[in-house]
Amino acid sequence: MIEFLYHDGIQKEIAAIERRFRCVRDGFAAFERLCEVQFHPTDPKQVVAPAKLHRITQNDIWSMWKVELVIPNSGLRPNQYPRMWFGVKGSIIAFLCISTHIDNYNDKEMDQLARSRITDLF
Repeated sequence: MIEFLYHDGIQKEIAAIERRFRCVRDGFAAFERLCEVQFHPTDPKQVVAPAKLHRITQNDIWSMWKVELVIPNSGLRPNQYPRMWFGVKGSIIAFLCISTHIDNYNDKEMDQLARSRITDLF
């Protein structure tokens, strides 16, 4: 069984996005179900398209990924979905940070933020 952790910082970011898109938590629930298959510790199966899931970095302990988080019933087009960074360590998946193109995020800055947050959890 996969264990999901949410960094304190992403909790605040989710709340801010939820004010604009009420269904963001539904998107997280759906993504958690996909992660249980994609990152299964003993029998992983690819269910997320490689074009949507990007490995940012990894070391001997964890790997860090970025994904386009689908928000159902939001009215957003696929290229407008928020990007979310998360870390995987064995059977633990930690959600680190999330941002939208509406907020005009910088990939490099978000990668650095995710790296700093992953060290808080792993």
